[in-house]
Amino acid sequence: MMLPRIQHLPNTLSTNRDLEQLIHSALDAGCDFPEFSAVMADFQVAGRGQGTNRWHSTAGLNLLISICFRPPVPASRQFLFNEYFAIAVRQLLSRCTCDVKIKWPNDIYMNDRKLAGILIEHSVIGDRLGYSIAGLGLNVNETDFPVDLPNPVSLSQITGKQYDVHEIAAQLISICQSSYSVLKEENWEKLESDFLSHLYRREEWFFYMIENHEVEAKITGMDVYGRLLLEGREGEKWCCGMKEIKFII
Repeated sequence: MMLPRIQHLPNTLSTNRDLEQLIHSALDAGCDFPEFSAVMADFQVAGRGQGTNRWHSTAGLNLLISICFRPPVPASRQFLFNEYFAIAVRQLLSRCTCDVKIKWPNDIYMNDRKLAGILIEHSVIGDRLGYSIAGLGLNVNETDFPVDLPNPVSLSQITGKQYDVHEIAAQLISICQSSYSVLKEENWEKLESDFLSHLYRREEWFFYMIENHEVEAKITGMDVYGRLLLEGREGEKWCCGMKEIKFII
């Protein structure tokens, strides 16, 4: 399988924004933009996480990449794409270490420490997704994190090895290509099952902030829109979207 083009930049404001501009330029010119094409950078001045979060990365040490997709997914079920991409990232990391978990909605954890963050942005056409940009910040060879970051970890810290960031990028895109059939064939039941099987804290009792209250609950699953389902000790039930729940680590 031929790998698509990866545009490499020494530094940028945001790989998501760069890729979005390339897609728009191609579409404005009446050209097709190849799926799985990517932009990666050694350093991001304004690397972003969910909401107002920022992503720390020392230049050249980590994987900062954004990949283009045109997922055959209804806009109302767009979280299926989040599941697909998180599973692909987890599969990549499982080649290097074990016990890798997906922290809802789209972080990658190992032993309560954050290994990677995912930022997905969609363009919607009618009731379908037009294109999707999946941005990944993966701690690869980083060993010196700012003290104000609560729980970061890198592959190098976990395994004691150094990694070729470009090779990891190529492996990720190859995994995305080989596993894409789960979306194309609308095998959504398998996708959701795989996601839940690797979900961080599933069916375990922990404390969360929900509706400005600290509660003890366990994650029981997700609804059809990807919202997190939890149950309390007394049988209370919650259905939480993004920004409606905070994990207490």
